[in-house]
Order: sequence, then structure tokens, then C-alpha cells
Amino acid sequence: REREPQELVQEAGRAFMPLFASEQSLRALGPKALFGSADAEDDVLRRRLDVVSSRAGGHAMPAEQYAATSLPSMASADYYVVHGRNDDPQTKLDTLAGWVSEFERAHGGLPSLFIGGVRAGISPVELLEHMPAYIARSERLLILAGPELPAQLWCVMECYVWFALGGRIEDVEVAIVGADAANIGAVVSAFDAFHVMYSLSDGDTAAQRQLMAAIELAGIAQFNGTLRELMPRVKEAAD
Repeated sequence: REREPQELVQEAGRAFMPLFASEQSLRALGPKALFGSADAEDDVLRRRLDVVSSRAGGHAMPAEQYAATSLPSMASADYYVVHGRNDDPQTKLDTLAGWVSEFERAHGGLPSLFIGGVRAGISPVELLEHMPAYIARSERLLILAGPELPAQLWCVMECYVWFALGGRIEDVEVAIVGADAANIGAVVSAFDAFHVMYSLSDGDTAAQRQLMAAIELAGIAQFNGTLRELMPRVKEAAD
């Protein structure tokens, strides 16, 4: 059945559990828990992430030390994190951990992060339906910009939703995934050459059909403009 918007917002609110992230706690969780796919093994790891996310502490301790209980979800997150699922998970973790360390040095505290992607026990269709609510609860957008990100419709949709909900370019930060010059050049080129027709679909799934319907509704030109609007931030991060 088609669900009411209020029902979706309430459901998304219950699932919204940002992570208080230190470099050590991120590395303790590991790349598969943070960025894993939806297979059975990764679902266990994602549940471990959800447990850690529900604790108001992220105190740089191994994830296994957290009790397997859920606490009420937070009202908001400092950052919604966009990442390309086809970019290397370990490199993404290294990039995010380095960014968090810089944030802690600059601000004297840990950021709360909601990492986009699969969530334990939530189907891709439900996750897509929840996406606007998750992003609306986030103060800023952090893009882990790897060379594969512009080729993923899901990631581009996250960026599109940010702007569609009134998010400002001034509140977007970009961290380039992979520090070598060749990779940085590949990221800039991928964003610069973006067109939705080149983005990849994950097959004829219900979530992909909904994604394509949303793109058609928004208009190809509007959707293509999303990543172009991000280009100043990408170039700034690349310098």
C-alpha cells in the first residue's frame, strides 16, 4: 500500500541514529560496518553500527564493548555523509577518519554523522523513502568524493535531495577519497563530466524504478545541475 508522508517521517525518525565519530571508533567499526552492502554478513556488521550509533558517546572504544541495546534516536546530525558504494571501502574509511581528526582538532569535539547507505533491517525502497527525512535532520552535507560516486544514481539523488530541501552550498563539505594526484584528477573529471545518462543502475529493482521516476519528475536538466553546483567545492577540496 502507499503510505502516508507522516507515517514515513515517523518511521524514518525511529531509524535515524547518527554516530558520534572519533577516528579510533570509526576504525574499530571497520569499513564493512560503515560502508558495507546489504548481504547477510554485512547486515550483522550494520547492526553493530546501529548499536554504536544509538549510544550517546562514540568514546573511541571498540564497538564490541557497547551493550547490544538501543537508545532513542537523536533529533539531528551534524553531517549526512554521501559516499559512492563502488569506491574502495578502506580508502573511504581512511578519508573519513582523517576528516574527523581534522574536525576534532578544529572544533574541539566530535561530529555526529549519519552515513548514507544500507541500514540493518531496512529495505532499499524504505531507505529511499526515508532519505528526505534523514537529510532534513542533518545540518550539513559531507561528500566523500571518489571517482565512482558520480556514476551512482543513489549518491546523486542524495545530493539532489539536499538542495531540493533548501540545503545551501555553503553547508556542503567535500573530502576527496584517495590522496594521490591521479585519483584527485579522476574525481574532478568525473564530477565535471557528469550526466545522468552515464550513471549506473543496480538493475530493475523497485528502488531503482523509484529513483528513475523521481529523476523524470525532477527533470534531467535539474538533476544534471546538482553535481555541477558542487564543482566549486570539489575543486576546492582537490587543491
